[in-house]
Amino acid sequence: MLPTYNLFEGLNNESRVWHYIADRKLTDAEIDLANRHLTSFNSSWTAHGKKLHSATTILFNQLIILAADESLEQASGCSIDSSVRAIKELGNILEVDFFNRMNVLSYKDDEVILLPYSLIRKNTGIRYFNPLVTSLKEVRESWLIES
Repeated sequence: MLPTYNLFEGLNNESRVWHYIADRKLTDAEIDLANRHLTSFNSSWTAHGKKLHSATTILFNQLIILAADESLEQASGCSIDSSVRAIKELGNILEVDFFNRMNVLSYKDDEVILLPYSLIRKNTGIRYFNPLVTSLKEVRESWLIES
């Protein structure tokens, strides 16, 4: 059975999402550190001086999802840049690459594994988490797709 993801219950379906895949699974201690780092970032994330209603989560010990409810305040280019800096900083602290867009997370037999995107393109029948989702609705309803 495919998993469902009812993430960020306080945010609406139109909330914008960004996701960052680590090049390896994080340890429990690293997840604790990452959660503290991301909570601090969310508490101070602004666009044009206005607080963004945002949240983050870490799934599968490897995937960070950042969501912002843009019905309240739109994320600007500068605010998005600041979120990228926060993720890069976290990657440096953890010695993890969150920006290798040539990898995707695959789902098979209730297990999530990191695969090169080229493998997805060459084979059919592989379930993977769509790296092109941009809304929380897509994450909740159609994030896992099959090649």
